[in-house]
Amino acid sequence: MTRRFAGETAGADLGGLVAESTARFGVELSSDALSRLARFVDLLALWNRRVRLTGEREARTLVRKHVLDCLAPVPHLPPAGVVVDVGSGAGLPGVVLGCARPDLDLCLVESRRRRASFLREAVRTIPLPRARVLEARAEALDAEDVVGKASVIIARAVRLESFLVVAARLVGRHGVVIAMQTPGALPPAAVRALEQARLRSTGAQYYELPGGERRRLLFFAAMC
Repeated sequence: MTRRFAGETAGADLGGLVAESTARFGVELSSDALSRLARFVDLLALWNRRVRLTGEREARTLVRKHVLDCLAPVPHLPPAGVVVDVGSGAGLPGVVLGCARPDLDLCLVESRRRRASFLREAVRTIPLPRARVLEARAEALDAEDVVGKASVIIARAVRLESFLVVAARLVGRHGVVIAMQTPGALPPAAVRALEQARLRSTGAQYYELPGGERRRLLFFAAMC
């Protein structure tokens, strides 16, 4: 079943684009998940007119370049546990993951006030009742159920060396750290950060978006 995205995207069957593209990730979305994504995209397009949350403002482009990319980690989410999106910004990937898996406890960490306000409205509007917005810098986060206990720490397009240090502090003993990056060799600073954070690389997944843009997921785990 496909879902026609409302508002700005009326008449454009983007549900079909989502379903076709996510099949390559091994992701199958329910009609409810597509409805949640539709509300998110419409809200993001609306906010983009007054607050620059992403470089793209047209809803179809938001889906093609951002939403589809953010669905790639869905198969790697745990059956249960806390998922933390570091530097959530426009809710990419955190809100998208929440739309696909609203059963997970989701923490959207964002220090910038306007973006945190957008995230709170998204959580209310979609809605995502098990998601919360933590308006704080990730390195200063002190939530007792997050620090050292999170099942998944994820970030998209965040400097890898900075993210690894923060993620090591938040991830639980058997948790997973996922970095959403473009392909390329790890910069020396990231290699040093990996050693400093006592994380080990556990693999990578490469994929392409509908426009041919190449992406990858990098996976890390705490050293025992």
